[in-house]
Amino acid sequence: MRQDEHLVIEPSVLYVGTPVYLVVTRNADGTANLAPASSHWALGRMLVLGLETDGQSYANLVERPQLTVNFPSSGQWRNVERLAAVTGRDPVPAAKAHRYRTERRKFELAGLTEQPSELVAPPRVREAPLQFEGEVRRITPGVDPGYAMVEVEVVRVHALPELHVPGTQHIDPGAWHPLIYAFRHFYDRGEELGWTRSSPTASGPPELGPPPLEPESASGPLDELARWEGFGGTWALRELDAEGAVVSLCRCDGGEEVSRIVSADPAFLRWAAEQEVQP
Repeated sequence: MRQDEHLVIEPSVLYVGTPVYLVVTRNADGTANLAPASSHWALGRMLVLGLETDGQSYANLVERPQLTVNFPSSGQWRNVERLAAVTGRDPVPAAKAHRYRTERRKFELAGLTEQPSELVAPPRVREAPLQFEGEVRRITPGVDPGYAMVEVEVVRVHALPELHVPGTQHIDPGAWHPLIYAFRHFYDRGEELGWTRSSPTASGPPELGPPPLEPESASGPLDELARWEGFGGTWALRELDAEGAVVSLCRCDGGEEVSRIVSADPAFLRWAAEQEVQP
């Protein structure tokens, strides 16, 4: 796609696709508050959660900085969606009054059950395949006062046995199907496409194939072809006539075409004349 083919748009949300989580906090009366969210990222043992400041989860964490973060599977999207129009706040904040109602029995509403935690006061969600217990280490106000960034240290991780790689401390990514929230729709993660070289569960390094060539890095078509071969790629002469030659640059396994060299350079044509055309 050429750069000028992109459109300038103003989407109502920027949820490009992240796993949904259910955050559980403690209310002042000791009961549990359950709420869905999707804004978060992780680094090391820390999670950074993006929470609305007019929600019950945020109010609880300011006063009682412990929580559990529970990741539902893709098949549990209906349980999550049952929580979409309720809040633990009473009264409901004015900005939410037109689409939310107060609900204290959120676990029952969602068809989920509480499971005692081991290191923090708020319970876990028993049905969630992956559960984190956490302690809030810092809360930073957002540029917009409507949200805050909550930094959480994960102090314990719980996983269903079928997600665990036996004999290790690793999660099997092939067995884990988080619920993905993208532009207000729910999705499964789909099929595995590859892995990063730092994966502790992969069978070997990722198969990336030769990197794309930068036109300015080669002084001529034969130099470009030599660079491709140097990266382990293969090629095939597709066309040759008086107007030029066409060579396909293919993956190192001899498979799909990645790019083409089309040139009428005299040296390239002399080289092509010595090759066999493979239509």
